[in-house]
Amino acid sequence: MLASLSLLGACADGGDEERPQSEVKITASHHMFGFRSLSGFGTFPVPATAVLSDRGTLNLFDDSTYTITRPTGTTGADRYAIEADGALAIYVLGSGTEPSVLFRGGYSLAGTTGAPATYQFTDRVSTNASPSLGLFYGARVVTGQVELEGSWHLLSLHTIFDQTILSPENVGRGVRGGVSVAAGAAGTVRAISGTGTQGTSTQGTSNMTFTGSIQNLLDGGGNGDGTCNLTVGYNGDSRVLFAAATPELVFGLDADESDSEAGMLFLVRKFDAPTTPVDSVRVPGEFLVGGHTLFVNPSNSGSDAFTGVVTLTAQGGFRLDGLGSDGGDFAYVGTYTLAQDGGMTIAISGTNENWFAAIDKTYQTLVFVDDFIELRSNNIPELNIGLGVRRKT
Repeated sequence: MLASLSLLGACADGGDEERPQSEVKITASHHMFGFRSLSGFGTFPVPATAVLSDRGTLNLFDDSTYTITRPTGTTGADRYAIEADGALAIYVLGSGTEPSVLFRGGYSLAGTTGAPATYQFTDRVSTNASPSLGLFYGARVVTGQVELEGSWHLLSLHTIFDQTILSPENVGRGVRGGVSVAAGAAGTVRAISGTGTQGTSTQGTSNMTFTGSIQNLLDGGGNGDGTCNLTVGYNGDSRVLFAAATPELVFGLDADESDSEAGMLFLVRKFDAPTTPVDSVRVPGEFLVGGHTLFVNPSNSGSDAFTGVVTLTAQGGFRLDGLGSDGGDFAYVGTYTLAQDGGMTIAISGTNENWFAAIDKTYQTLVFVDDFIELRSNNIPELNIGLGVRRKT
């Protein structure tokens, strides 16, 4: 476990020995969260050892090197590359029998001026030393205060442990909804309340009530780096998460496997409809995405990670072109319906699924969740969550 946490295992594009050369070089620190799990969970109920969470600070330097600072210490410097369109590559030097590899993802170049940049990259190769697959995500650290009051979209995906009833819902649960954060003085605890839905094994939904609290952590001088205390209750099931906030996004990681679930959560601030609704002209484009997949058949459960591109057209078309851990590409196509608050309902063709997505107020970050437990001929229904950054043209 310690070896895999150091990002020294084979993780993406295994065996690629070519060191990246960065077209864009950045000096900044970034909140980093990671959630990985095994490609096959083996047994039911899912054991807590099937998942592996990670958190720290990703430090980028203008000599095209990076380090990662975790509670246990800081890694040695290695190389990164950001292409002109925002494509991100994190180079990982091999060790022993492990190959040198690349984590591939995206970095929001448009967000480096104005709103804090967001990013993602994925771990897509499983080896004996590093068997897990998953998604890393976060945002650039900005010193100051983050005002959290207001309305937010909530999207989350959790792996579930310690259940006895054979059901897809007891392997993974995808959730969507909306929450409000109460007003208060800077740095104080703010109440969270709201409602949403969770996908069910009958291809339907069940209602969800959200409770909890969030607090932007500040020092004695009233400054912080975006780090937050976050607790979200799902129908009374309280989950404590590590979190970091920007003015428009909250990134959460449920890293506590001891309370029967662990996973990822995102909050995306809603547009102020109808006063200042989302501008539909600014939404279309390409987004560099990374995501995590849960296969939720309790008799054949597991996970995957993918990298790819989401295309949103001005005519309401949706397309996800992705690449999973097996090296094979895949595509989901359909249509999206844009709400005034920045939320999107996505109708997927073929599998007749309904996904949900939200775009942030800078139009640079897209988060989506597939919370629909569909029927498939191979009897391997899946749930997905993903984060995309707009490809710079």
